[in-house]
Amino acid sequence: MKRALYPVIFLVLCSVVLAQSQFSERLTTEERQRAGLDQLTPAQLEALNALVKRDHDQGEKVVREKLRAEVRKEVSDEVKKQTKVEARKEEEERRTAEVRILSRIQGSFSGWSGNTIFKLENGQVWRQAETGDYYTKPTDSPAVLLEKVFGGWRLYDQNGGWVKVVRIK
Repeated sequence: MKRALYPVIFLVLCSVVLAQSQFSERLTTEERQRAGLDQLTPAQLEALNALVKRDHDQGEKVVREKLRAEVRKEVSDEVKKQTKVEARKEEEERRTAEVRILSRIQGSFSGWSGNTIFKLENGQVWRQAETGDYYTKPTDSPAVLLEKVFGGWRLYDQNGGWVKVVRIK
């Protein structure tokens, strides 16, 4: 987008310089004589200057519109590109969420035994899906990782213990 701004800045600077003087005033004496401008009446010279200014302004308008279109296209392309990047990132996050969940257990946690229910801070509720006991030092709101493994889910605690679970909410 920066590339498109340079011609606009140049155009504005040129317009300022050109607007400071009449067309005929910017010509050398030799150029005025070759063009026959030295034979024009002041009214004719003023009319010529007005025509040149109008032509210049119209050309400038066309250039500005072209530049605006180019800038719009560049911005549109950049927005599309950024949108695609964000969509890919969201898709990757969604896929990761389908196989891996990181949350915390609500309240105190000291392990599992039999049919333990795990209520997570993200609102999900999981139940122990296999027999077995596991005890650990009681901890408030410990982080847990739930991971999809071979078609089922495992809940891993911070100490490395894990148990098969099924989601009930």
